[in-house]
Amino acid sequence: MSYFKKSCLWGAASGTALLCALATVRTAHASGFQVRETSGTLQGSSFAGMTTLSTDASTMSYNPGTVGQYKETSYSAGITVIRPVAKATNIAATSSSLTSITQTGGDYKDMAQDAAVPNAHAVWKLKENINFGVSITAPWGLVTDNDSDFAGRFFGTTSKIKTVNIKPVIAYRFDNGLSIGAGPQVQHFEASLSKAVPALGGPVAEGNSTVEGDDVGYGWTAGLNWEMTEDTRFGLSYNSEVKHKLEGDITFDSAAKGLATPYTDRKATAKITTPEAIAFGASHDFNDQWTVMGDLQWTNWNSVKDLVFNYDGLINSNLATSSSTTENYHWGSSWFGALGARYQYDENWSFTGGVAYDETPIKTRNRNVRLPDSNRYWVSLGATYKAADWADVTLGYTHIFADEARVDHASSSLGNFAADYEAKVDIIALQAKFKF
Repeated sequence: MSYFKKSCLWGAASGTALLCALATVRTAHASGFQVRETSGTLQGSSFAGMTTLSTDASTMSYNPGTVGQYKETSYSAGITVIRPVAKATNIAATSSSLTSITQTGGDYKDMAQDAAVPNAHAVWKLKENINFGVSITAPWGLVTDNDSDFAGRFFGTTSKIKTVNIKPVIAYRFDNGLSIGAGPQVQHFEASLSKAVPALGGPVAEGNSTVEGDDVGYGWTAGLNWEMTEDTRFGLSYNSEVKHKLEGDITFDSAAKGLATPYTDRKATAKITTPEAIAFGASHDFNDQWTVMGDLQWTNWNSVKDLVFNYDGLINSNLATSSSTTENYHWGSSWFGALGARYQYDENWSFTGGVAYDETPIKTRNRNVRLPDSNRYWVSLGATYKAADWADVTLGYTHIFADEARVDHASSSLGNFAADYEAKVDIIALQAKFKF
């Protein structure tokens, strides 16, 4: 295949991934609002091997140091289907002087939304020891959608976060097997948060609000991948935080604008920072068939604190402080740990399996209805078929079990809401790899 045709192949894959990423709503299912699914190849091992393996260009999204290990040009593209379930039970809610609480029953429908998450990656050889790579992923995302009569609607109803992240990487491989890679990351971040708003004068009544905005931010990434021996590899990587200043609007429905003291649409700004992360791991080939991988990742969610929305005027003339609103998060750091194995059955088939522990960054006192996150436990299986000397296809599956999560809101002006949340996730990922 000619260089032109190969470039067109990756261009088509990456363009499709970029368009899908811009158009598709994301669903968080790793800790916080992280979308870990950037590689169908790693899905089958619960992402064990994310810092050490260079079997597929998709691993560069976690460790740019792997880019230097490729001996030939490699393209990778995939799609991951995520099917989460999150339901509130044991609900207790009370109204305040400004609100009335109504609901159709004691429990609610599934608040989580299914999603399809694309990815595309490529590595090109520039010189004998220098490679260039590009990765297009959607690493952060969230969609939760509650019923219109949800008893916690004054604390949040629909929440959406979408991102597209592009990482160009340059990597150099030393003669001792050490590869180092680094590059910028360009990130588009888009958010939309809705909730009910109470009347601030006159009889008890309510309407709905939506604040939304977007921004393009910049960060960097660096990593190393060291083939210490023919059988043992070590990986270390860093992905920086990315700061965003969202610009957009807060808008109100006709009910909110028709209250005794109406709400007014305004321009809005807010600052948010996606977290930095450090990952390290090791893998070892016991023989020609068996490989064992282990990885740890620390994510600094301390960057997610108070989310303050500033407006270009009062959103309600009856409240002198309504030129801004604040949502409190105060998250902490979290750990992700994965252990997996790969078995080479024959020259065409290989299989993977893995387990992982995904710690939540949210303490019970800070958990809210927008994201009732909890500790999660992963179990994964995967299979790769070598369709040709230049093409592999991988299918990965993960089931995620989640601890029960308690949400407890209390507000003198908005009333009280408490519930237990139960969640689980099923994930199916398909990845195709081409090398030349």
